[in-house]
Amino acid sequence: MEKKNQMKKIQDRVGRDKAIEIVTQAYNTELVTSWLRHLEASQSGKLARPERRDHLGDALARVTEVCDLSD
Repeated sequence: MEKKNQMKKIQDRVGRDKAIEIVTQAYNTELVTSWLRHLEASQSGKLARPERRDHLGDALARVTEVCDLSD
């Protein structure tokens, strides 16, 4: 339910379509960051079990944090 509340808060600020666009971009950034972290670890020979991350939760938190800066 926390994700819904965060998305609602973002929608209230920028509108539904813009909120979807911004969160999608942030989600893609989280995925790429995670993928690059994994590639860097494999390049250095530190093959480790990939950690389970909540990419959507991280993206929502990132966008909410930026929105809160404007207060």
